[in-house]
Amino acid sequence: MVLKRLQNLRQKMYNHPVKAILITCRSNVFFLSGFSGSSGYLLITEQDALLFTDFRYLQQAREQAEHYEVVKTEGSPGFSQITAYLSKKGIKELAFEESYFTVREYNFLQKAANDLELIPIYNWVEELRALKDAEELKCIAEAAARADSAWAEMLTLLQPGITEWELSYELEYRLRQKGSSQTPFEIIVASGPRSALPHGVATSRSIGEGELITVDFGAVYKGYCSDMTRTFIMGNHSAEQEKIFSLVLEGQRLAMENIEEGMDCTAADELVRSFFQEEGYGQYFGHGLGHGVGIDVHELPTLSPKGKGTLQHSMVFSLEPGIYIEGWGGVRLEDLVVLNEEGLQVLTKSSKTLSI
Repeated sequence: MVLKRLQNLRQKMYNHPVKAILITCRSNVFFLSGFSGSSGYLLITEQDALLFTDFRYLQQAREQAEHYEVVKTEGSPGFSQITAYLSKKGIKELAFEESYFTVREYNFLQKAANDLELIPIYNWVEELRALKDAEELKCIAEAAARADSAWAEMLTLLQPGITEWELSYELEYRLRQKGSSQTPFEIIVASGPRSALPHGVATSRSIGEGELITVDFGAVYKGYCSDMTRTFIMGNHSAEQEKIFSLVLEGQRLAMENIEEGMDCTAADELVRSFFQEEGYGQYFGHGLGHGVGIDVHELPTLSPKGKGTLQHSMVFSLEPGIYIEGWGGVRLEDLVVLNEEGLQVLTKSSKTLSI
């Protein structure tokens, strides 16, 4: 798979054209080489592929990045070694990922560049990552399955009086038990009026009967993430809570049944946004309908009013409509789907019921 990914990137380089590219984003380094260490970067030319890292990761790099020449960096960040290599090869230009450079790092690179032309690029590798291959799809599906299993066990422990912190800790423990190497993000647990916070991380608040509880979490398997949100209530629910929950569930159903290959990302978002607007709740849906999930829990495609591009076969993304009313609470339901020849295949299997 690595060789195919390199081939695809080199095709981009040929089309622009660019003779060499420096990859510093950790997720992009992993995608293109298999190297998972926390320090290292790639130099890719038309013919060569090099992985630069320090002493701590030399053995790991040789084991994980078999298609790369591993080079030990001398000093930090070691950009002078790259420019010296390019000079030896007669290459006069170097593309770099502008989104992942600090001003300090750019100054180091510019100082080492001498007469080398530096070319900023944006989302080249991320666009390749948006289209998942068979092995990636398998890993994401496995991460989703492990999250589903952890969630099923978690539900048996829930009772009024549990704190948001306790719920979060217990869920993370079970995710680890199920083989999640880490959590892809800090688990979100927001209850009662706090459920109106789309990214409300857990607090010491005790959860009572009849309160909305939003839990957003995922698992990681072989470097790939899953993502899922469930909103529920312990005990009986009110008519208003049921109404909002049903609207969000219906919005997600509209997306599930109408999204198709070739649809603009903005049009996919509009399916749900217009429905909420017609029902009088448009102002309470403040984020996009979904986002790509893979090595990172947020990547391309972006399903939002500002999203660009179209949805394509083998893309994996979330569908997470939500309604958030300050002072009252909120409801979000999120599932992970893959777009294939049959339409949308749902990877997250946990049930969506309001009262448990």
